[in-house]
Amino acid sequence: MRIVPVLTLIFAVATARVTKTESPKEVLAQINKDSFGNSVLSVLQLQLATGGPVGEIQILLNNIASQLNGDQKKADKVHESDTVAFEKIIADLEQEIAYHESQIVALSNLRDSTTEALEEAEVEVRVVTSDIANNEKSFADESATRQSQHETWVRKDAEHVDQMDAIDEASKIVQHLQAGVAFAQLKSRFEKVQAKLMESKHALFKPLINALTQLASKVDNKSIIKILELLAQIRQQLVASRASLLATEERQAANWEVQSGHLQEEHKRLVERKAFLENSIVQFKVTIQEAVEDLEDQTLFLEDAEDSLAIQQRWAAEQEAQYEAQTFEREQQLEVVERLQEVLTQKLSAASEFLQIREEVF
Repeated sequence: MRIVPVLTLIFAVATARVTKTESPKEVLAQINKDSFGNSVLSVLQLQLATGGPVGEIQILLNNIASQLNGDQKKADKVHESDTVAFEKIIADLEQEIAYHESQIVALSNLRDSTTEALEEAEVEVRVVTSDIANNEKSFADESATRQSQHETWVRKDAEHVDQMDAIDEASKIVQHLQAGVAFAQLKSRFEKVQAKLMESKHALFKPLINALTQLASKVDNKSIIKILELLAQIRQQLVASRASLLATEERQAANWEVQSGHLQEEHKRLVERKAFLENSIVQFKVTIQEAVEDLEDQTLFLEDAEDSLAIQQRWAAEQEAQYEAQTFEREQQLEVVERLQEVLTQKLSAASEFLQIREEVF
């Protein structure tokens, strides 16, 4: 059997539409409607008319069926291979999409949390800046207060020294008078001491000043003894007062040393905190900018991966549709071949029967 009748028959059975309830006449009529089918039937009829055995026709149809089955197996193998490859590509793309989605979530969270931290740092740095200003003002105010305290102590201590010197000088003058020295000889010194005591305007010196004034008008031993006792008492009070002022000065100096140390430590801590916050703000801004840029990149990567997935899915759908269409077409072709074989084997057991049907149909 030659190749041309084989191809002719393939096209003929491909275009035929049959059902299992059709009669041989109807099958042959459907095949005969196609020009190739008509030619095949003519060749078959001629072969039978010239004594060609029906077995050769069966061999031809068997070869066609075998070829269709072989083609289907090849198509099934290619389809299976393509399906595996497609599933691998889809799985890779879905994994890539999941990765980009997770990166987008992580970068979004990083951007948001860092933005929140930036806002908190900016608020805190303003508070710390204010605290530094308050600390510096407190240090300046307390330092000025301490300086004023020290200057007051220096002034009062000097006053006490002058007053004690005046008391000592008055004691010497009174002792000289007690020893018999004429007042006239001591008058100049007496008046200087009296003037110095009067300048102090201290209530402590008022009784002494009155007694010295009386002594200037009348020197007597009783008055001298009384004045010496008064001078000793006043000097003792001045020594105690000076010691109290010195103790207060030392206590205030010690307190200021502690307080200034605390203020300086607090100032150092605040300055370091401000520097840390300012550096953090810079880093936060860099992190946010990088996160935004990476987020844009990951979004583009995600879109590309989703586009690739859509393309692969469309391609797979097209390949699947093509495979199903070709499979359906081969199934139809095999069905026609099988029906034709049935007509030849079951209904047309002899060449005369075939020729008779051919003549009846056509």
